[in-house]
Amino acid sequence: MSAHHLRPQQTIEEAIRELDSLREGERAVERIVQFGQQAVPHLARLLLDSPPRTIAAPRCRVVRALGLLGAYSILLRYFEEYSRPYDSAVLFAEDAVRSAAATELAQAHRDDVYPILLEAAKERATNGLLEALGEFRRPESVPLFFELLEDDLCRAEAMTQLRRTPDASAAYAMLLLRRCTDLPIHGSSTLRRRRATLQLLGEFGIPERDWPEIRPYLHDSDLDCVIAAARLGLSLAGDVDKESIFEALIEVSARMNWAQELEVTELLDEHRTAARPAANTVAVRHADEGEKPNWGSPFWRILYHVLGDHLEQEP
Repeated sequence: MSAHHLRPQQTIEEAIRELDSLREGERAVERIVQFGQQAVPHLARLLLDSPPRTIAAPRCRVVRALGLLGAYSILLRYFEEYSRPYDSAVLFAEDAVRSAAATELAQAHRDDVYPILLEAAKERATNGLLEALGEFRRPESVPLFFELLEDDLCRAEAMTQLRRTPDASAAYAMLLLRRCTDLPIHGSSTLRRRRATLQLLGEFGIPERDWPEIRPYLHDSDLDCVIAAARLGLSLAGDVDKESIFEALIEVSARMNWAQELEVTELLDEHRTAARPAANTVAVRHADEGEKPNWGSPFWRILYHVLGDHLEQEP
């Protein structure tokens, strides 16, 4: 008879010790799961009673084993009893453990999981937590995702999850731009949220009736916001003054970087009918002010891209 059957407690403990091994750690998870429910108390003690560490891999393996064994109540307790570590290295390592636990819980499809994960993400968000919340596709998550658009570590994942609920996200985005939520969006301190919100609306699309709410962002201090607002206006098929949109874009183009210049050039190419008279109006205005072309400036390069040799040049 194998040692597995003769000494189950001893062999479980041996497998658990191997969770720390660089070589055998992943295989130890498979071995532990083979013991079934009798391994759960050992794993629970390791997750709940042992202090967090600066290395996340062993505790992540514990979490994965608990998930494979269906021990979701232990993972829920982990979140309920979570206390943020003071040491920054331990904190970031434990973020990985929390992400792993959220991933396992999201697969449970239990009603009691969602509120626990939502509160955990509000306390300290991780990409894994956001991804797990996104699996539920609940509109209650949308305000948190918009809040995290200011978080450099979570912004990309928050945008990904907002895309999974486009109707609820678009509705909240408009409320945000109208200042009808508790989240700030105007001013330099909320630039990333404002920029991401306009970019997301560009993906979702807006009805023509919402354009007056977007139009003021053609004069935003941030050029990415200006371009996103312009793209939204140009996407509308109704009665929108597209020439004035291009005038606003071209007037601020001197401050654009190469990526922004390329994006605007592509927009100009897509809407040449509206772009040419707008470019000519701007060119004449600047020529009347005595300006000469400066081909080192994206402003003049954009004008030339649209008007070519017809660009007016005053002597």
